[in-house]
Order: sequence, then C-alpha cells, then structure tokens
Amino acid sequence: MKRTWLLIALFLLLGIGVFYTIQYKNKQAGGSRVSWDMDFAVRDTASITRIFLADRSGSTATLTRNGNHWLYNNTHRARPSAVQTLLETLHNVNVRYLPTKAAEPAMVKSLAAEGVKVEIYGKDNALIKSYYVGGVTSDETGTYMIMEGAEQPYVVHIPAFIGQLRVRYMLGDDNWLDRTVFSEKAEDIRFVSVEYPQQKSASFKIEKTGDAAYEVRPFYSTTPVSKSPQRKGVAEAYLLQFERLIAEAYETNNPARDSVVSLVPFAVVTLTKTDSTTKRVRFWPVSIEENMHDGSAFIIRYFTDMNDGEAFLLTQHHVFGKIFRDYPSFFSKGDTGMRN
Repeated sequence: MKRTWLLIALFLLLGIGVFYTIQYKNKQAGGSRVSWDMDFAVRDTASITRIFLADRSGSTATLTRNGNHWLYNNTHRARPSAVQTLLETLHNVNVRYLPTKAAEPAMVKSLAAEGVKVEIYGKDNALIKSYYVGGVTSDETGTYMIMEGAEQPYVVHIPAFIGQLRVRYMLGDDNWLDRTVFSEKAEDIRFVSVEYPQQKSASFKIEKTGDAAYEVRPFYSTTPVSKSPQRKGVAEAYLLQFERLIAEAYETNNPARDSVVSLVPFAVVTLTKTDSTTKRVRFWPVSIEENMHDGSAFIIRYFTDMNDGEAFLLTQHHVFGKIFRDYPSFFSKGDTGMRN
C-alpha cells in the first residue's frame, strides 16, 4: 500500500511538472512578458512620437508625429496607410516560439546581413524599444527578431495574421511618401484649368469670381465661347472632386520616365489655391484595354508627373477620370464628360 501511494505521488508530481512546462511554452508562444528580450510590442502606440528605421547599407527612414499626421524624414507627409500598418505591427507583434539551438546561427546570420534596426521613441525623445528585424522562416509565417543588447533571437508573428512582417518595416522614399496628388477643399480653389493638347476644343478653365461663384471659359482663345447658359452648380460640384485624389504608386525609378515626359500628354491639370500656391499635373495613358463589346479603347492607368519632375507616379482612371470633363459639359447643352 505504501508503494502504491508513492507511485501516485510520483505521477502527480510528474503531471504538475508537465502542466507547468506546457503553460510556460504557451506563454512564450503568446508573447507574454516572460523576459525583457521577448517584449517587442508597444501597447500604447499613441505615445510614440518618432520611429527610426535603418539597414546595413546605410538606408534610413525617420517617421515623426506632427499633429494629426506623420512626416517622413522631417520634410514630406508620410503615407497614412503605411504608417498605420507599421503602428499596428508595433502594437500586435508577439513571440511565436523560441527557436532551436540548431536554428539560431542561421537566424543570427540573417539578422546581421539583412536586418533592419528599429528604434521607437516616446515623449521627450525617450527610447521605448530598440530591436532588429531579420528574415523569415521557410514557411514565411514567422519573422526573426532580436532585441538590441540581447543574445537570444526569436521567431515572431502577429496572432491571426499569416505572413511575414519584414516588409512592414520599409525603407525607401517611394514606400513612405504620401501619394496624394490633390487634396483641396473647393472653397480654397481659386483657379483650375484642364488642357487636352490633342483635343483643344474640350479644354477649359474655371475661375472663382466671387463667393461660391465660378466662371467656366475655354482654355484656348481659338475655341468659341459657349452660347448656352452655364449649368447651375456644375462648376462647384466639379471642384469637389479635388478633395481626395491619390495615386496608386510612385514610379520614381521607372526606366521609361524620361521618354514618357518628353511626349505630348493626354491632359495637363493646373490648380491654384486662394493662397496662390499652384500645382501642375500631367497625365499620359500607360494601360489601355479594348472593350470586348464594341472594340473601343479605354484607359486604365496613367503615368503622372507632378510639378515638372517633382514626382512621377502611376494613377488610375477610375480615381482620376472624374476630373477629365470637357468644356461643353458645363453648359446646358453639353456632354456629361470626356470620352476615352
């Protein structure tokens, strides 16, 4: 009987040991604060004032909170969606598992060769976190990370998200710069012209002549002035289209850039605000498809140049097509818009 009780006690002790071992591993996988070198997440992202990223080649990116938006490298507005994705990553990143000792050398090598250093700052420029982001696991569901000053690398992830996190810690101007082409309130617009070099009679200009009063005229002096009455509210409604026009992507290093900008554009849009700032944007069709029903061509995308070389982007017709109206469309007998 005594031996039986001893065996029971032994099994109980073993069971308790297994239970706590499993609990410890689960805590590691869930990213609980087991140790400082596993605590990659910043739960209060509202406290973050600056994020610094750098790779081994010397490329850097600095994101600084500036009121209700972020600045990239202290000069340009950062792309809101990219900043939001990074902040969500900083908030949700968790340790997935502790790698085996056999896997550690490859992870350390990856972190040394292609790692991105991440520094996160808060109030009074105080450093909150500093760590390195490396490569990904073979199944691309985990990402290597190591805290600065630590010796132990980890495989991290975002719970319920399948994929690697390395791409969220981006470098390069095209990845971070705001892609907004126009973001103007109608009441702040003093003048807009839309020139179609190959369709001169369709070109027009709109000028503010008073409080909520606008005059639409031909862009070219050779185009006859419309004898029909200007449609009430159409000019004002048109200017509302400039509130949010965003490009699909930057094409800064596109090898065709120089040859494209030397061509006659499809359209040139010039907008002047009441504070006298002016933006000039040119469009060249780059993606054209054929209508399967009648064989007509329609534009999908444009190469787009801002302010004569300031930026070169790719824009979509379904976003920008609403500003490509023609002169007659503003008058009672006019068309409803441009035809591609």
